[in-house]
Amino acid sequence: MAKDMGAGRGSRGAWAVAVAAALALFFALATPVCAAPWDGRTYPSSYDLRDEGRVSPVRSQDGFSTCWVMAAISSLESNLLPSVRLDFSENHMANFQSSTLDYEGRASNLISAAYFARWEGPVLERDDPYPRPDDSPEGLSAVRHVQEILTLPPRAGFSDNAAIKWAVMEEGAVAASLYWDREWMDYDTFGYFYSDGGMVEPTHWVSIVGWDDDYPAENFVYPARGNGAFLIKNSWGTDWGDLAGYFWVSYYDTSLGSELMVVSGVEGAGNYDAIYQYDPLAWSKNIGFGSETAWFANRFRAAGKGTLAAVSFYTPSPGATYEVRVAATVAGIATTSSRARGSLAVAGYHTVKLTRPAALKTGKRFVVAVRLTTPGSDEPIPLEHPWQLSSPSAARGQSYVSADGTKWTDLVTVKGFERSNVCLKALVDGNGRVDDEPPRVDVAGFTVKAGKAASIAFRVTDPAFSSASVNVRLVVKTAKGRTIKTRRVAGVCVGESRTWRFTAKMVPGKYRVEARGYDVAGNSQATPRRAILIVR
Repeated sequence: MAKDMGAGRGSRGAWAVAVAAALALFFALATPVCAAPWDGRTYPSSYDLRDEGRVSPVRSQDGFSTCWVMAAISSLESNLLPSVRLDFSENHMANFQSSTLDYEGRASNLISAAYFARWEGPVLERDDPYPRPDDSPEGLSAVRHVQEILTLPPRAGFSDNAAIKWAVMEEGAVAASLYWDREWMDYDTFGYFYSDGGMVEPTHWVSIVGWDDDYPAENFVYPARGNGAFLIKNSWGTDWGDLAGYFWVSYYDTSLGSELMVVSGVEGAGNYDAIYQYDPLAWSKNIGFGSETAWFANRFRAAGKGTLAAVSFYTPSPGATYEVRVAATVAGIATTSSRARGSLAVAGYHTVKLTRPAALKTGKRFVVAVRLTTPGSDEPIPLEHPWQLSSPSAARGQSYVSADGTKWTDLVTVKGFERSNVCLKALVDGNGRVDDEPPRVDVAGFTVKAGKAASIAFRVTDPAFSSASVNVRLVVKTAKGRTIKTRRVAGVCVGESRTWRFTAKMVPGKYRVEARGYDVAGNSQATPRRAILIVR
């Protein structure tokens, strides 16, 4: 079990990432139907984002294994610079990552992407300073909305650097994975070169902020086969090393960049007023029907009158093409006309604005569907599916899949996908309406036998106009008020009912269950709803 071990900056606690599965999903490559934006371009022999004022200050993990958080926030901050200089909270993401890991755990870019995509954050550092494990305030709303997260292809060799160079110049710092072992670092030059070869699990996440094609091959513990290195912003503080927290990684390093993420498409938090979603946790699987083209859809109930202005979804390969349709029913998708069409040159998370927005009426159902073609991949449909890092839930009548857009299947009726939803969000403009009312989470009382698993049912409601997505905190207390179990559920859709199943050592007696909601507009339920749990 690997840990960050650089210059005395250790990492505490365990981490568990299904690396092979995540990489197979997040970095699936295919031959694009359109040229990648980095192809056919020439790049300077050296480049440094610091010279452009586009790098935020070096942070320190303070011994916690939160490097992946630091890298993701660094990419976001860099994307806004130099015109907008904001200090975002790493503590908030670390505490509210909504995975099976705790504050100490390290996760892949899938988890940080989900945090941004569900509008959990970012929030400002001054509102939630780092580090404070298990101590982030509920009810903070995102100060920016991230609408695009690009997934670059992994490097295929020492000369395959165009995608990274394009991203650094055009978008800013690139969050990148690395295998870290201090034995491969030259502490005189702060040049790093891991060359054992073969696939290795990433153990550290960093930010790529520049390069130098002429960086000497001799500046490493074991000389590289040629010159060239990437400039790396680390997260072990400015007192680490002689380069104020930076170091170099050789082009010939065999571990850098199995994960490469760019936080892009950062917009003001007022761009849309509501987000409908069943996939708040993470994109974790792709499925299909043996063809490069497939359809997927989500059915929602409008929690307020407004205009469906955009949709968001993931694409597993570059060069994807899409069509978006909106209808009142799933069956109506086949005969309705297109609301948007286009192509997406780079893989990742995308927001597509509808060329023909759709009017929504309070309480009425609406269905959003996407036809997606992913060249070279016969699994175009992105899913939130149970895996090592998250345990989602799903229900009938939410997500549907289809091979042709005519015959649809409710996803939870398919064996093995009973707890899966398609990754497809609906973004709504309130047309002058804003959500200024707190949500409400109701919880039901029940009886359970001692030693058996308990199930707590809760439901989310919100007065119109609603921002449509609510974070729920559930607490189980003894009769004397001692907390024995807590659960935070991110991104519950307004109108949705859920069940929390858990086991705990509870002696016979009465227990109190409390439920409270916090919506993405920043409204908090003033007092929790309560119910009685009886253990016999």
